[in-house]
Amino acid sequence: MNEKTLEGYHATSKENIQTIIKNGFIESKANRGHWLGKGIYLFENLYYAIEWEIIGVIKHNITNYDEIKQKCGILIVDLDIDNYNIIDFSEPQGYAIFERLLQLIKANYSKEKYEDILNKGYTYIIKVLEDLEKQNNVKYISRYDIICAVYPKYFTKQKTHLPGDFIPCVQKQICIKNRKAIKNVYELEHSDMTKGIFDLIKNNRGEKND
Repeated sequence: MNEKTLEGYHATSKENIQTIIKNGFIESKANRGHWLGKGIYLFENLYYAIEWEIIGVIKHNITNYDEIKQKCGILIVDLDIDNYNIIDFSEPQGYAIFERLLQLIKANYSKEKYEDILNKGYTYIIKVLEDLEKQNNVKYISRYDIICAVYPKYFTKQKTHLPGDFIPCVQKQICIKNRKAIKNVYELEHSDMTKGIFDLIKNNRGEKND
């Protein structure tokens, strides 16, 4: 029987591609854009990987796809979710666990401090949980090898909402806490598909073509 896998995308500078394939990823620390704490970050959707990593991080003003091909690459990462623990905070079961983790924080801090932690947002909440792990020598969030969460994402510069029940846009991030859960890492070749996504991103961002 085939093992269950989860596929994620990671875009980075061209010189990093072979280094990562050969030596593995370097964990990111919790900061802006890394809501799920320390770990290796992927996007479930290729569109967001290209937008965030290539255009948003490496160079804002790249408008030529040939320049993208020269400077940037995309990795596909296969994760073993059959033999490693995964939690998705966007699903009912996962969010119920997240709420229990919040109660754990509440039990360890004063009411004022707890409210201050909540006001600082997800990144800080995860950091507090990681600090509590060290303090109490108990695994709270790091017991999970892979954590996923969904965030609102406006793919255009203007916030739009059409009538109806559709959620216009969300992005799912994947944070690998245990690198042993990584089964395969390989490069996605640039193609008409990736060029089409790049052109769509430019259009949505209101950028002019060369």
